[in-house]
Amino acid sequence: MRQIKAVVILLGLFIFASCNGASISEQQNAASAAWVSSPPGDTSRYYYGVGDGKTQTDAKNSALADISSRISVSVNSTFSSSLSASRLGNDEEVLSKVKQDVVTKAKEIEYSNVGIEDSYNDGTAWHVLVKVDREELARTYITKLKKVDEKIMNEWDIFSGSTVFEKLKLSNKINDLLNETDNYFPIIKIIKPNFQDSVYLNRYKMYTKEIREAQNNLVFKIQADENSKSLASLVRSELSLENFKFSDKIYNVLIKIRTKAVEKHIASANPQFAKMTWALRTTTIEAYDKTGKRVSNAVVKTKSGSPDGFEDAISRTKKYEDIIAREGIIHFITNGNQKR
Repeated sequence: MRQIKAVVILLGLFIFASCNGASISEQQNAASAAWVSSPPGDTSRYYYGVGDGKTQTDAKNSALADISSRISVSVNSTFSSSLSASRLGNDEEVLSKVKQDVVTKAKEIEYSNVGIEDSYNDGTAWHVLVKVDREELARTYITKLKKVDEKIMNEWDIFSGSTVFEKLKLSNKINDLLNETDNYFPIIKIIKPNFQDSVYLNRYKMYTKEIREAQNNLVFKIQADENSKSLASLVRSELSLENFKFSDKIYNVLIKIRTKAVEKHIASANPQFAKMTWALRTTTIEAYDKTGKRVSNAVVKTKSGSPDGFEDAISRTKKYEDIIAREGIIHFITNGNQKR
């Protein structure tokens, strides 16, 4: 009888332990499910993100993408009050393009040293909670900004002592660097609202103003040989779109465009290509200041084809248009050794 009671007691203890263990497991799952369905809110110190995936790494990346998405939304809604918007002024087309680029960059935030705060596997997928230190994240982008700013100041020192056309060449690079900072300011300001971007604002607005003034002081005259007539018209049109002025008598920059071309035919079973005449063109674009000193020498190599003969192939501007669309007219007339 005693043996039967002992067995009953042991069986009861086993059932109790099993039930209690299941209860603990359920409680743990319930606790995990709480932050999955209701993630912690962001604070002034941390961003929190929740993600899921087949592996912990996948889930972690998903959680970070969640944070990036929220930062991107904030950048989008506050861009109009950013330093970049203030520097660029009222050009809606330019502002829209810069805003789009910055919002895209915000979706690709670079994280480092991010650990997993909590995780659990529900048998189907991993769920991960990450915590990102906002101060550390901001520091990463501030470091990037300072490196670009140092380059801008070095270029500006050279710009300040340069001639009119040399300023035009340098302005292209300075503008590229300023555009690079446009990717940082709105993001830093969202991550770290107390970041003092005013120390950059006045300086950058001054740079932009002086670059525009230097461009306004330029007056072009364009000369072209017979092979370059159509290109000369294209260059004039593109510079006009940038509000540059022209005069055949009172000018301070003379642009000389010369094109040498070699005729080539390519054997092909395709009748369309068999009829094509190709022009292998080497175009030289030289710039001279008002004293007659050559201040720029760009060489552009292109290939153009036409079913209407060699002269028509030489005059076609599509290849030039592609370069200008991609790199800008100033880069086109000042940057040597381009091969397309």
